[in-house]
Amino acid sequence: MIFNIFAQLDNTNDAETLLPLLLSPEEMVAINSRVVVYKALMDGQLSQREIAKTYNVSIATITRGSNNLKSMSPIQRQLLQQALQEVLTEK
Repeated sequence: MIFNIFAQLDNTNDAETLLPLLLSPEEMVAINSRVVVYKALMDGQLSQREIAKTYNVSIATITRGSNNLKSMSPIQRQLLQQALQEVLTEK
């Protein structure tokens, strides 16, 4: 259902307004942390300990992200990498 809701939105401002209504502040932080972890892991410039220290995330979060990346198909990984690149270069 959530995919359909966001697919119907016309712009990012609507998504920015709607997302905090659906998620708690803690969930928002967790999702943002996961995005940063995925990006850092895919860049491969920092060790897991350095990622944890730099972005103030737990090693467990990084390990889960790393395991998720390992289980992704090449197509999924490429899609994620493209999405992260586009989003993080906008900021």
